[in-house]
Amino acid sequence: MKKLISTLSLCALLACAAPAMADEDLVPGEGAINLNTATVEELMSIPDANITREMAEAMVKMAREKPFVMAEDLLKVPGLDNKTLEAINPVEEQNSLWYDPDNAEMTLAPSKC
Repeated sequence: MKKLISTLSLCALLACAAPAMADEDLVPGEGAINLNTATVEELMSIPDANITREMAEAMVKMAREKPFVMAEDLLKVPGLDNKTLEAINPVEEQNSLWYDPDNAEMTLAPSKC
């Protein structure tokens, strides 16, 4: 009986601690921009992405209607192409897409097409 109680206590402790530990891993780096809550100016400021005002305004409007969850969702933005997507190199975290300058040097995997 003591073994069962000990096991259940340990499981309860791990269940409570796991979400807190997971949240720390999900926080993008300093200076990261949540692409679903970003302003037009923030989106236009992403280096090397060459996001025009029209593209940024469309992104803001689309994100309000249906938030971006996967990188491919951004390709629905008029004028946003693969080159722009590679420059943004979005990170999927916290059920959202982020531009993370710490991740900007990495490139997306090549297309299977």
